[in-house]
Amino acid sequence: MLGFLVLVSVVGYVMSRAASGGLDDYFLGGNQIPWWVLGISTSTSNFDMAGTMIIVAVVFSLGISGFFVEIRGGVGLSLAFLMVFLGKWLRRSRVMTSAEWMKLRFGTDTQGQAAHLLSALANILLSLGMIIYFSKGAGAFLTHFLPFGELTCTTVMVAIGLFYTLMSGLYGVVFTDVLQMILLSFTALYVSVRAFWLRPEVQLPKGFLQLSLERPALADPFLADLTAAGELAKVAEWEPIFEVFALCVAMWVLRTVMEGMGGVGGYTDQRFFAARSEREASLLTLEAIVLSLMRWTMVAGLVIMGYHLVQQGGAPAEAISRDSEAVLPIVLARMLPVGVKGFVIAGLIAAAMSTFDSTLNAGASYIVKDVYESYVDPKATGEQLMSVSRWATVGLCVAGVSIAAVVPNINQIWGLITMGIGAGMFVPLFLRWYWPRFNGFGFAAGTAAGMGSALVFNVALSWPLYLAFPGVVGSAFVGAVAVTLLTEATDDAILETFYLQINPWGFWGKIHDQAIARGRITSEEGGALWWEKINDLIAVCFAVPFQITLLLSGMTFMFHDWPSFAFFSLTCGLCTVGLYFFWFRNLKDAEQCAEEDARYATQGGS
Repeated sequence: MLGFLVLVSVVGYVMSRAASGGLDDYFLGGNQIPWWVLGISTSTSNFDMAGTMIIVAVVFSLGISGFFVEIRGGVGLSLAFLMVFLGKWLRRSRVMTSAEWMKLRFGTDTQGQAAHLLSALANILLSLGMIIYFSKGAGAFLTHFLPFGELTCTTVMVAIGLFYTLMSGLYGVVFTDVLQMILLSFTALYVSVRAFWLRPEVQLPKGFLQLSLERPALADPFLADLTAAGELAKVAEWEPIFEVFALCVAMWVLRTVMEGMGGVGGYTDQRFFAARSEREASLLTLEAIVLSLMRWTMVAGLVIMGYHLVQQGGAPAEAISRDSEAVLPIVLARMLPVGVKGFVIAGLIAAAMSTFDSTLNAGASYIVKDVYESYVDPKATGEQLMSVSRWATVGLCVAGVSIAAVVPNINQIWGLITMGIGAGMFVPLFLRWYWPRFNGFGFAAGTAAGMGSALVFNVALSWPLYLAFPGVVGSAFVGAVAVTLLTEATDDAILETFYLQINPWGFWGKIHDQAIARGRITSEEGGALWWEKINDLIAVCFAVPFQITLLLSGMTFMFHDWPSFAFFSLTCGLCTVGLYFFWFRNLKDAEQCAEEDARYATQGGS
């Protein structure tokens, strides 16, 4: 463990020279990082320790139906949309941050500045939430293995991640992520292989392999265990969800589709802004999806090992029955030999740090680029901005760790981020691509209304999911649409430039025809733009089931559920064929991407 932490620190120090050229180098790697490195980094950043603890707990408690619960965020289904179309749209934007993107869409006047500022503040808040989530999960995990308190463990992890992120920016983040993926691969492979051969000795509960939208078969035993353990707060949290499980799953799917079609901001968008071309932006996402299979086979393996300990009885079984979030650390402590245990724990530390460093780097970019340079000191030199970026990184760290010290549990933070604060941003992020009339004032109002209502409904009032989520989305929608219709539309010239640069889906017919009438594109070029959208729409219908069935085939393989494994594998194979014809064969080659970038640079970014 110590060797790993020293190694990532050394890599961060070595990469510091590459990141010293300016903000583009520090936050985007100078657009020179290969796609396969960014793909590994994207996958590693989604493979976090705290999230893995939650996913293991949910699947252990609810059976394979727990997969439906994790559509709320753990599955990472937005990657399917990013792979087909959203990733290339982000790369075509040619900006540094999601907040800076607002100026491309809404212009640089008052409405553009309003959208820009609210987007920056929202993303800073979301980054802070993710840092709190990391800090809480990392501390809780390490206390099972180290003779220190939660705050001490968190502080050590944060200090090391802070060091190499400060030194080398995105270069350090992505290249340490490659090292971390090597450790994670070993971890996932070891756990998966051992659990696969252990599976015949393990008796899974009745209904465990039942994948259904009805009330999960294990819901009642799960609630009974929580009641017996005195976890009444968790009973109150889960019971309403089980009562309307299909409705909650529908809300999670809606949330994920909105996220996938609108974007998520933060460190996810940063990978696509940093890609060398739109082709590489698409390929890096495919790699991230395929690599995520390892996480889900490992989750299944840890669940199998957890039930093996339960069958043996004793103190571990009692601890797991009291808190299913303890399955991961207890399994590692009890079922792995010395030496291997160290590698596996180091791998999970790597998972945690990969999420932390990505979030930290992205959060600092919003503070520096979108707040300080835009509104505090527009004439700041490159050296001054680099200095501010490092202070911003430290400030986010300190704030996150301080708040994490008083937060009660990991699942509460994750729920607030995914279905609360994050959900408040989905409506304006979605509308910005598809509704030309949507303006910067509407974006600012929708973001403020969504995030404000998320804090009220989820924190102050503690509403259940089936009330809070519609309330948050409805508040954001009403605020965004009402303010948009009551204020002046974005100038047609700005919308036309945006449309021709990005070619988004939606109600852009008037702008499309206007561009042809003004001679900015020919009728043939206009037809090609429409065919690209139609092709992408067909491709995404293969991409979503491809990702879902890929992950489910891995889980059913681990559980020895051979009929389900055959079904999911066959479906995944058919979707792969569809993706080849409707997605992969239509990716622009390197020469076409280079020509477009050169034309954009020649036209001065217009």
